[in-house]
Amino acid sequence: MAAQTDFWGDIAPTAVRTPVAILREQASLLGAKTKNLIEATVFTESVRGSFRHVFNLVVPALDHYTYNLFAIDHGIDFYPVTVLNRDLKLETEEAFTNWLRTELSSDNTKKVIGNLLAQVAVDPRSPWAV
Repeated sequence: MAAQTDFWGDIAPTAVRTPVAILREQASLLGAKTKNLIEATVFTESVRGSFRHVFNLVVPALDHYTYNLFAIDHGIDFYPVTVLNRDLKLETEEAFTNWLRTELSSDNTKKVIGNLLAQVAVDPRSPWAV
């Protein structure tokens, strides 16, 4: 039998931080900030040839109550990123990370997290008790 010829050449991952990697990085930080009362998850799916990443807040103590904070789409080239339901297109990694920083630290996000913490902070000795 003849040896197979490899037409693929060298293959390596692209050297760029992907939007999903950035989202997962930020999601991993929320649990520590809330003593794991609220966690963040990133759900990824393929939608019509694009990647969709849904960023959720999850409260394990409330039967894993899930609040969808936002969702983004992007193609195979990562950028631009489209923020769904906001008519917003972010052309670069820098634009995306700047938007994400603003979104995660916004008054609205803090209010949602505060309301969720109030739901689980039933122990008056808890640092999250209201």
